[in-house]
Amino acid sequence: MARLSDGRWPLRLRSFRFRLVFFSALTIMVTIAIFGMVVFTLFTSLEIGRIDRTLSVCLEDVVSFRQKAGRLPIQVWEGRSRGVVLQVYDQDMSLLFHLPPGLSAPMIPGDLLEAASDWKHPFTFDPAKSRSLPRLWWILPWNYLSHRNLWRASTTVTLLDEKEVFLVSMVPMVWLLESRQLLFWMIVIAGIAGMIVSIAVGRLLAARAIRPLKDINRALTEISISNMSIDPTLLGTGREIDEIVNHINNMLRKLDMSMKNLQQFTSDASHELRTPLAVMRGTVDVALLRERDPDYYIGKLQELIYNIEDMQNLVGALLELARLDDFKGLGLDTREPVDLLLIAEDAIANMETITQRRGQTVEKVLHPAPTQGRDAMVLRLAYNLLENASKHSPPGSKIGVSTYIDHERNHAVIEIRDDGPGLDPEEISKCFDRFWRADFSRTTPGFGLGLPLVKRIAQIHNALIEVESGKGEGSLFRVRFPLDSEALKGYDFE
Repeated sequence: MARLSDGRWPLRLRSFRFRLVFFSALTIMVTIAIFGMVVFTLFTSLEIGRIDRTLSVCLEDVVSFRQKAGRLPIQVWEGRSRGVVLQVYDQDMSLLFHLPPGLSAPMIPGDLLEAASDWKHPFTFDPAKSRSLPRLWWILPWNYLSHRNLWRASTTVTLLDEKEVFLVSMVPMVWLLESRQLLFWMIVIAGIAGMIVSIAVGRLLAARAIRPLKDINRALTEISISNMSIDPTLLGTGREIDEIVNHINNMLRKLDMSMKNLQQFTSDASHELRTPLAVMRGTVDVALLRERDPDYYIGKLQELIYNIEDMQNLVGALLELARLDDFKGLGLDTREPVDLLLIAEDAIANMETITQRRGQTVEKVLHPAPTQGRDAMVLRLAYNLLENASKHSPPGSKIGVSTYIDHERNHAVIEIRDDGPGLDPEEISKCFDRFWRADFSRTTPGFGLGLPLVKRIAQIHNALIEVESGKGEGSLFRVRFPLDSEALKGYDFE
């Protein structure tokens, strides 16, 4: 069949069902052909070997009889059932006589007879062409030769009346060639029947094999925003198809998560940007009601700049949170040694300007606490916690920062304590929700995204967050990272 214009085979020939049927039928046909060739060749070889043994025994019996009786026998007893003919040739290659008298046999040419006496093995003689066939050529299956008059012959040299003569035993191969032909056609018919059966069975099996794929395809057409999974129990498939369904469901689950993150980002951005945009629009509308002096316009423009900066910070926080939501986790090749002691010192240094402006004091008790992760992410976690503590602590208060190793639980720990108003249990359960803000923090700058970022970074690092707080008692945020025991071996605590 001709290929299409793009160089590919027609769609029907590229289908999974056609390939399954074609290769199953081809496999069965090749198997039958190989098996038939082996049987055909083995049968021929065994029969030839049996004939050769009969010819050899006949020659031995004739020579033994002549040595004992001084003459040749009048009947070849061993090969009588197979039609063995005994011929005696003189030195001039003339036929002296043959046995039995009533059975005719072709004469062997002198040159072939002379050459055969040196071969020491039987040969196949073709009287029509007065030559011997190659030793193994005619055994091949496609050379069944049922129309040929072939003889199997064996020759030897012996003494008769004190002169050397050529003694030849021959047997016709008609029955063997006919048997080969019958066996050949039986194999051909078996191959054709096997091909037909394999195609029929292959189509049936292919239909059953691709039925789960059709069910999966049908289920995929029903995928929508509200239905992002395939129920494997409805397919009734085997282990292999179940694995495919699980992989598809995992892909759909990740796609659903990404879409929900996108929807969450869009919803969060539109919700949080609505208020500053409304304020900016109101500021511009009021400024345009009538002419005002330049100082008034400069003040309003500065208000717009402050609002734009807030919007930029909000969008940056939302983008960072969305990027962390799509983060798949830390693999072994993406982890790096991180020491919470160094992280805490960097976070304190970054917050120094803010804490000094508010007159706040940072009391730090820092000990080595090695873990594995991303240095920049862990620094952002520590900075957000420290900024949250500073934001909700009164001016002149103290903020505590400590890092240490919890050997019992095999954790590297960072703690940040503030002197703020504290949280009740309900507020603790909500403080990591996006855009949630406690009542006392409504007047403080921020968007309610700092702690959600802390929570997501902790999840990426398989860290645990603990909050200890009470109304009027301040708050303690503790983050437990998996301890890097290998890095700990290189520390000198003396």
